[in-house]
Amino acid sequence: MARRLPAHLSHKSALALLPPSNITAPIEAIRRVHDKHFDRWPPHINLLYPFVASPSETTEQGEASIPHLKEDIRTRITKVTKHHEPFHVSLLADPPGVFSHNKRSKTVWLGPSTQSVQQLQAALQAEFSECNADQRAFTPHLSLGQARSEGGVESLREGIKKSVREYLTGAEEDTPLSLDWHVDKVFVIERKGYTDRFKVVGTIELGKQ
Repeated sequence: MARRLPAHLSHKSALALLPPSNITAPIEAIRRVHDKHFDRWPPHINLLYPFVASPSETTEQGEASIPHLKEDIRTRITKVTKHHEPFHVSLLADPPGVFSHNKRSKTVWLGPSTQSVQQLQAALQAEFSECNADQRAFTPHLSLGQARSEGGVESLREGIKKSVREYLTGAEEDTPLSLDWHVDKVFVIERKGYTDRFKVVGTIELGKQ
């Protein structure tokens, strides 16, 4: 059960970066086996989570209800993103990063090579100052899986490097072990219940009004 939040925030919504489909194959190959959140989360880097409660509303189209981002939320995000041009990141896989929560709980992840993610997140955090439930310093990361021991961590790290290396087959031998990504959008994702999968309800392009 998610811990209780103020009414204006929700663990059922997030503002995030989602990697493009051309680099998700090696990511999902690992997550499918090692990430307990695989069924609920797409591959992502959270910028603000938990995010504002109920950021979307629905429009009836025939018999279907189509969710879309509320205009006031879109306006606030665009107020920030229009000042940030698209940028390039490399998700570094040699070695993958590790968060050690305790002796038997660790998360292995890929981190971006540039400070542009931190700069974008800081600007969004300033605009959405009410999204302050997570007081930890922001470390941009794309989680790939969990491990319960140091040995498990090393095994998972080696598996990640192998998956990325296989994806890069045909590249020059000295090519860095990383996944390249042109970041040009941010996404609002939302789920109906805590066991449901997050879905995109809003897409906002960087550098545009």
